This record gives sequence, structure tokens and C-alpha cells, in this order.
Amino acid sequence: MKVKVTGYVDGMNFYEASKGKPWYPSGWCNWRETFAEYCPGSEVSVRYFTSRYEGGNRERVERQNLHLRAMEEVARAEIIYGSVRERSIKQREWPESECQCGCNKRLVEKMTDVNIAIRLLEDAIDGLFDRAYVVSADVDLIPAIHAALRRAPNARVIALLPPDSVMADAYAKLGPAYPGRSEAKHLDLDKLRRFSDDLPLRWGMRLPEHWREHADKRPLQRESGRKPVRRPGRPALWYEESAGCGSKGASKEPAIARASAPADRGRGV
Repeated sequence: MKVKVTGYVDGMNFYEASKGKPWYPSGWCNWRETFAEYCPGSEVSVRYFTSRYEGGNRERVERQNLHLRAMEEVARAEIIYGSVRERSIKQREWPESECQCGCNKRLVEKMTDVNIAIRLLEDAIDGLFDRAYVVSADVDLIPAIHAALRRAPNARVIALLPPDSVMADAYAKLGPAYPGRSEAKHLDLDKLRRFSDDLPLRWGMRLPEHWREHADKRPLQRESGRKPVRRPGRPALWYEESAGCGSKGASKEPAIARASAPADRGRGV
């Protein structure tokens, strides 16, 4: 009988960790094949958690559409959407987030951690996996990992942190707390499998040059020597490539409704 493997990918956590890093093109990742590298011969399911880009930059919308289409149609991932909400910024809390234009709001991703935690625990209770891989460095997921290990005493849960990320003590303690059943380690880039660079041609689309296999890191906008264009009064987006750039649009639909709407599937963040 094949080992049942389920991967839980915090898409935005992985993306944020990759910005400005040499392994940035690894974001064009086929997570189904990657998890299969960790457990050869297994039956793999993928749950991919993200939120939709709501800004007005058409190129970013198209890049996200391409990525989620590949995730859904090729990696056969279930995509679970969070939402985007406005949050006030106080300079003493996030001084690096202050816009030069004096903007006092920021758009932040919500629901993703809870969505991952709930699905991980539900799947553990329902016996849907023998081994789970959680791709995130967010310590908010630690209680859910502990709960899943308690409710599925024969299962294993492995945390895969983005390369170069700092491993929190809570992750480092998983191995000693559950010998042989849990551990935390950084993703092995040698095991990471990408979609092919010519995949977008199948859909009449184009792969962005900075996503290609040997593109190396993509410089942040502030590293290019150009100042980002800021519009007074508009909040900064959490997923913009430079702090302070942003659009005012925000998700208004509940995460459950977005995840279930057929028109949304494969076209989003």
C-alpha cells in the first residue's frame, strides 16, 4: 500500500522568503513532484494556501493567474484562499512600512494560518495522510502541528522551512518532542522540482523572464536605484515587491466563498 502524503504550502510565506534570494526562480515550483521527491512512490495530495492580488497592476495579475493555473491543472493542487484586509500602521510598530507619502494603512493577508491549521487538523483526524509536509516558517502553525500529531498517533508531520529562513526554537523542538514522528528542516533545493519553462506555451501564455530556471535572484525595486511610485492616501500592499508600493483594492469576499467559486479557480494570486 502506498504511503499517503499531503503537503500544506503557505504560498505567501514561501514567496516572501524568496524575494531577493538566488533561489527566487524556485517559486515556479511543482509541489506535487517536490513532495514526491521527499517520499518516493507515495500518493501525494497538495493543499496550496494563498490570497489573491487585488491591485491594478495587470502584469502581476497575469503572473498570478499563470502560477495558480499551473498549480491547479498540472500539480493538481487544491487552492485555499485567504483574504486581504486594511490595517492601520503606527510608525513605532512598523517603521520600515511607512510610505514617504504619509500613508497610514497597509493591506495584510488574513486567514491563511488558520486555514492551514484547520485543514491539517481535520485531515489528521480523518486519517487522510500517513505523512504531512508543512511548508512555512510561521510559528503560528506550531499548535496545529502538535494537535495533528496527537490526533493521528501513527502519522508523521515534517515542517519544511524556506531556504535561508531562521528556524524558531518551537520548530527546532519538534524532533525531540516527537522522535521519529516529527522534525523541522529547511527545504532541500536539490529536491525541489519546477514546472517546465515552456509550460505556459500550452495556454498561449509567457513565462516571466525572472521565473526562468537560471534567472538567479530578482532584485528588489529599492535595489535597482529607482524609487517606487507612491500614490498619496493609498495603503501599501503586503505582497508588493518594494515596501511602500501598493494599491487600494482589497478582498471583500469570505475565504470559503472564494475557494468554492468555480470562476475563481486557477486564475488568482
